[in-house]
Amino acid sequence: MRVTTWLRSPSVRRRLSIAAVLVGCFVWAIVIVGLSFAMVEHGSGQWWVVPIFGAFVMAIAVLAVRWVPAAPSRAHGAPADLPVLVAAQGPPPVAVQRKPAETLSSREREVLHHLAAGHTNAEIAKMLSVAPGTVKAHLKPVLNRR
Repeated sequence: MRVTTWLRSPSVRRRLSIAAVLVGCFVWAIVIVGLSFAMVEHGSGQWWVVPIFGAFVMAIAVLAVRWVPAAPSRAHGAPADLPVLVAAQGPPPVAVQRKPAETLSSREREVLHHLAAGHTNAEIAKMLSVAPGTVKAHLKPVLNRR
């Protein structure tokens, strides 16, 4: 899997966001503690304002991460390595030109073979141990090809 494809995954983006906020909170806490100690050493009587402000900022950061949307759940039985479809931004990608033998996936060829043998979608679903909707999903791109 290419890194760019991996980074497009909503679950990976959520984890990276959480990690970035946690690292930021850690660095922020170090700065706030250092600043508080510096204020105490210089005799400032209002050093206590700095930790309160620091805690307030960290609480806002943590709440912001909670609002990062979770990854959409996958359909029951969908392989984990399939990409999650998200709303496309910009023009759709250009289709890659392939040779006719390469255009069908192995599962599409298997479903098409059973269909050519005269089996119904329900029979094909039973033979392949999948739902009838899955059979239709495999046939749709085959039937839409020109």
